[in-house]
Amino acid sequence: MFVRRAVADDGPAIAGLLLRAAARFEVKDYPRGWWPDGIEVLVAISDGHLVGWVEGVLDGAYTGPGAPVPPPHGYVLGIVVDPLWRRLGAGRALLDGFVAVARAAGLSWVFLFPEEGEEVAGRVAFLRAAGFEAVDDPDEEWPAMGRWARA
Repeated sequence: MFVRRAVADDGPAIAGLLLRAAARFEVKDYPRGWWPDGIEVLVAISDGHLVGWVEGVLDGAYTGPGAPVPPPHGYVLGIVVDPLWRRLGAGRALLDGFVAVARAAGLSWVFLFPEEGEEVAGRVAFLRAAGFEAVDDPDEEWPAMGRWARA
């Protein structure tokens, strides 16, 4: 399994993954292989099959308390791994890949918000294992989580 930047030909497979494994995400223009300028899209590939996706921006700004550096920040908007590939390292590899892209762009810190709702504690545990730590925000039960991108 390896992670790389998505190309237009990945669009239909990304849309299929989202519909199959995370219907709450919009497929947007992925079926046509399009995504907005400024959106970083990475995919995890195994044996020629797309098994995971992460989407984010490199001009995010976490404005709540506890951001360790001023913006811009990397901001992970969404991550989905095929259910058959969960707990096999694809999610961690996708997050590592996004952090590496942020580092290469000169950013020091990446953040995200764990999706709330059912199984949020499991998502937070996964994110902690992937190197993300809760940002100090006393007003939030499930605050933003961040990870250093610097080497």
